[in-house]
Amino acid sequence: MGSLFSAAEDAAAEDAPPAWRLGGDREERMRRTNEAEGGALRWACRVDAVEPGTEAFEELRRTIDDERERARVLAFAKPADQNRALISRVLVRRCARIGLGAAYEGVTRTARGKPYAVGHSPTHANFNFSVSHDGEFVLVASEPLALVGVDVCGGKERCAALSESLEPYKAAFSVEEWAAFFAQGADLDAFLVLWACKEAFAKALGQGLAYDLSRVGFAALTKGGRGPFSSAHVVVDGRVDRRWRVDVAFLDEWHCAAVCRGPPGDGLLPFFAAPGAGRAGGPAWRRVLDESRPPFKLVDL
Repeated sequence: MGSLFSAAEDAAAEDAPPAWRLGGDREERMRRTNEAEGGALRWACRVDAVEPGTEAFEELRRTIDDERERARVLAFAKPADQNRALISRVLVRRCARIGLGAAYEGVTRTARGKPYAVGHSPTHANFNFSVSHDGEFVLVASEPLALVGVDVCGGKERCAALSESLEPYKAAFSVEEWAAFFAQGADLDAFLVLWACKEAFAKALGQGLAYDLSRVGFAALTKGGRGPFSSAHVVVDGRVDRRWRVDVAFLDEWHCAAVCRGPPGDGLLPFFAAPGAGRAGGPAWRRVLDESRPPFKLVDL
């Protein structure tokens, strides 16, 4: 997942600069990729896709099949936060309906606030999804078997602040990580990659803000493009856990996305039909983690 585009599209655009921006023909091609196959979706939606206070906004809000979640959208004071709340709730429900089909019964939350789909599909018994928003994007990723977590980190304003100092985030990194990546100053690309990967892992577990991110590091599988790696195994408390894999994509110059996948029994979700899948690792599970996944697709509402 080195970029938003498929390998064929990347090859066709190999002359494009590394830090490309969405727009024009590239954005249009992106909208035509990412077929809804196998329960594994990767969606990105711009925060400005709809304007709060408009009929279009209210029409989308009415599609949220949970009265409490509809009300939560309007609980945010800032229009951009209302947009993020609306888009995330709309997209996860669309994603769940695709993943579960006729078995879809709704979306609810764990005690720690992680949303998950209700319903048991015979073909995607472990279907689950993750949602994230930061800067100008809302992302959704789903998986039919592995536990999944997604995170997007960045935005032009946030990156400008990060370039000044990373000190407020130092506690989230081990001493070794900090020395390796940030001892000489703010390496913005390294920060975006590592932070998104740490958050994606915590979200996959269902722990969120309760998880000590300094416990988590990464052992590179592949390198290329921006940041220290494009895919990696997760390292927890100094031990490489090859049952977990994270893949990285830069959405544009200012936003980095990470998708983390691992064995469902490690998470807090209550409904899996195959919670033991991948628990012991081994060749069969490695094949699951090595399965190709679609690049992110830019979607409309």
